Amino acid sequence: MRKKLQDIMFETSYLFEILISIVVGIAIIAFGVRLVASGINIVTSTSNVSALVTILDDAIILAIGAELIKMLCKHTPETVIEVLAFALARQLIVGHAECWQNLITVVAIAVLFAIRRFL
Repeated sequence: MRKKLQDIMFETSYLFEILISIVVGIAIIAFGVRLVASGINIVTSTSNVSALVTILDDAIILAIGAELIKMLCKHTPETVIEVLAFALARQLIVGHAECWQNLITVVAIAVLFAIRRFL
């Protein structure tokens, strides 16, 4: 009885993860279309650096969302490391942090690559 209940709970949680992945995928498609429209507007209008930073931020967030979907569907350490690497790269590229915060982010990314390489 206990084993059967555990199996049911495991299947339910797996189906819930798939449902979350589908919802995130739909949101990524919708926001991807909006990102393309924003990019076209920036190209046709005057160049604005803050608008470019906004587009970069949105693009990286969409990439993180795609990696999150992979992580939810495929439970491996590699996918978790990829999601963390994208999140750290977003902080490094788009964030306006202090030098020491950027250094910590670079070290964290290096640690993630070392973990992926050697473990």
